[in-house]
Amino acid sequence: MSVRPTAEIDKNQSFSLLRQRQSDNSRLNDAEFESRKIILESSPKVFFLQAAGPCNSQCVFCSRGKDYEFFDLETHRRRFEKKLSISLLKAEQIVLTGSGEYLLLPDAEKILDYFEDGFSHVEKVFSTNGSGLTRKICDKITGGKSKYTIHLSLHSSNKDTHKTMTRTDNFDKIIDQLNYLVRTRKDMTMPTLRLIFVATTLNIEDLPDFVRLAADLGVDRVVCYYNYIYVPAQKYLSCFFKQALTNRMLDDADRIATRSGIAIDLPPRFGLKHYAANTGICREPWSQIMLNAEGHVLPCDAAEDGSESLEGKDFMDVWNGTYYQDLRKNMIESNKSCFRHCFRANPVSVNDFRSHVIRRGKQGSEIDITWGDNF
Repeated sequence: MSVRPTAEIDKNQSFSLLRQRQSDNSRLNDAEFESRKIILESSPKVFFLQAAGPCNSQCVFCSRGKDYEFFDLETHRRRFEKKLSISLLKAEQIVLTGSGEYLLLPDAEKILDYFEDGFSHVEKVFSTNGSGLTRKICDKITGGKSKYTIHLSLHSSNKDTHKTMTRTDNFDKIIDQLNYLVRTRKDMTMPTLRLIFVATTLNIEDLPDFVRLAADLGVDRVVCYYNYIYVPAQKYLSCFFKQALTNRMLDDADRIATRSGIAIDLPPRFGLKHYAANTGICREPWSQIMLNAEGHVLPCDAAEDGSESLEGKDFMDVWNGTYYQDLRKNMIESNKSCFRHCFRANPVSVNDFRSHVIRRGKQGSEIDITWGDNF
């Protein structure tokens, strides 16, 4: 059975024409953001498709519950292909990410083929813990026409800390598979390889060595995030409780990255006198959308509760629906609480403990009782 999309703008369009449509949409999207338009003619630059899969790790910071629906390609096509394909063809990135390890899905290769065949001009981004990054998968990625960016969630420079963080014993296997991908990729950026480090109180002292490992492996970038707190048991994993130590480790990691010539993204330090001025505007409600397997919509992974869904609606009716209109208006007026508590968009909020807690599915009174005096 063919896995080529059936709702393309025109199956006979040339690659260059598809790229032109993509470029036109991106320029329009930038202009609409700069003019703070509420209803957009452009479609998102970035589509997050939550491709949840089985998981062979038990990461201490995990958000995963028991109600995740695994990504199924045929179900996705039946539910959403006609609604999404035209907008997907104009996107800059398709991000396949979600709880679990989607490369362990039985149809993982078929999913890669589907997005490769129909959207070869769109960059693909996906996250993996590395265990599913087999040589066969590596060869498929390096042999494709698309640009890929791979986020490899490793969180440690050594097998002992990796086992503490993930409760698995496959660090050496993952490093071996990563080495193979580095050796066989087309050039230094095909695919782009990023090592992910979710910083907690358990592994923050390993961050400098993690940067050294990344440089030795020859990957392109280190990306460090603070862990988000999803359940009370994760509270004291937060670097919020080791601020001075965290700041020292971030500074050390930054210096090592500079000396090693490797790019690095770090979260904001705690307790600074001055933070980069923010405009009160988060770009993401204008540029990206996140969809889960049921079609529920959020602007990003840290967003608060929303009730918007693709069920029974056309895509642009959702993209310009009440939910997204209100979100854009609130961002312009700087009164959306998700901005006030988002240190990615508003760095000074890193000093507010509420910024480290994911609030979806929680009532305010429930959080206050659960988290005590920190709110």
